[in-house]
Amino acid sequence: MRFDQMRSLTVLVAGAAVGALTTSASAQSISCDTEYTVRGGDFLSGIAQRAYGNLNSFNVIYDANRDVIGPNPGIIRIGQRLYIPCLGDAGAVDRAADGAASETPGDQQDTPIEVVAAGGWRPFLDEDNPQGGLLTEIIELALVNSDDQVEYEIDFINDVGAHLDPLLTKQAYDVSFGQLRPDCENAGQLGAESDFLCSKFDFSDPMYEEIFGYYSAASNPGYQDHQELLGKTICRAEGYTLVPLEAVNLVEPQVEIIRATDAKGCIELLASGNVDVALVAVEVANAHIAALGVEDNVQLHDDLSYIDFFHATIAKDNPHGADILASINSGLKNIKESGLWFQTVRRHMVEFRQAAG
Repeated sequence: MRFDQMRSLTVLVAGAAVGALTTSASAQSISCDTEYTVRGGDFLSGIAQRAYGNLNSFNVIYDANRDVIGPNPGIIRIGQRLYIPCLGDAGAVDRAADGAASETPGDQQDTPIEVVAAGGWRPFLDEDNPQGGLLTEIIELALVNSDDQVEYEIDFINDVGAHLDPLLTKQAYDVSFGQLRPDCENAGQLGAESDFLCSKFDFSDPMYEEIFGYYSAASNPGYQDHQELLGKTICRAEGYTLVPLEAVNLVEPQVEIIRATDAKGCIELLASGNVDVALVAVEVANAHIAALGVEDNVQLHDDLSYIDFFHATIAKDNPHGADILASINSGLKNIKESGLWFQTVRRHMVEFRQAAG
C-alpha cells in the first residue's frame, strides 16, 4: 500500500507497512534555551514532544511565550519565534511536576492517542495550513482541552481510503476525523459503505456542521427530488464518502459517480460540461465558483441541499475506544462552551474565503 505525501506532526510516522512506526527524520529534537521558528503543520504539543519528550509539557513553552502566541495556546502561526525554556528553568520543573502529579495510574491509556489526518480538503483538512485545517485544529483543541488531559499524536497520511480500513480497523491508529455519520439506526436500508461504517465504527459528537449542495448547469431545470438525478453523472471528490448519495439511493449503476481530485475539480468538471451534477459543501463550492468566475453558469438546487455533521471516528473493537471518545467529546463540549470553537471556525472560514477570492 502506498502512503503518499505523508507528514508527521510528532516524532512518529506511519511506515510503508501498516502498524510499522519509525522515528521521523523530519521531526528532529529541539534543544532547550533556544529559539524555534514555527513551520507549517506545527502544533505547540508537537514542539513540546520534540523538546521535552512529553506532549503535555506544551504549557511550559506557552507560559514562556504568551506575548507572542496570545490568549490561545492552540493557535500558533508560521514564522513566529518561540523561546524554548529548559525544564530546569525557575518554575518550569514545578509546572511539569504539577502536571505529572495530577495524573494517577489508570487515568489514561498507556500510549498516546494516535490520530490520523489528511490534506487536500480546504479549509477543513489542509496540510499547508499552519494548524492543518479547520477540523485538524478542532480535534487538536478538543484533545488539549479534554477533561482528562490526554496525550496524543497527529500524523498526516493523504491516502484517505486507507484511514478507516486498515489503519483504524488494524489499530495502527485510534482516530480519524472528518467522517459523516450514516443513519445507523436504519443502516440496513442504506448502501454498502453505510453498512460498513455502522457495523465497524463509533462516532464522536459533531465536530462541525456543514451545508451540502447539489450543483448543476444553470440551463438545467430546478431539481426538487433526488430521484430526478437518476441516470446523471455526479461528481464527488476523491476520498469523499458516498454516504450522502447512498442515503437518497443515488448509487451505481443508477447514477455514474465521477471522482475529481478535489472539490474545485468537481466544480471545474461541472462548468466545462463534463459532469451533470457536483455534490460539494456549499461554503467550499461557492468560494470556488466565485474564484472561477462561473456564477452565471452553475446553479445550486436548494430543495436538495441538506445539513450534515463531521465526526471523529474510532473502530468499535478498539479496547480504548470508549475512553478516547469520552475525551474527545468532553473537549468538544469545553471548547464550545468557552467560545474557542466559534472563534476557530470563524477564523478559518474568513481566511478561506479571502484566499479563494
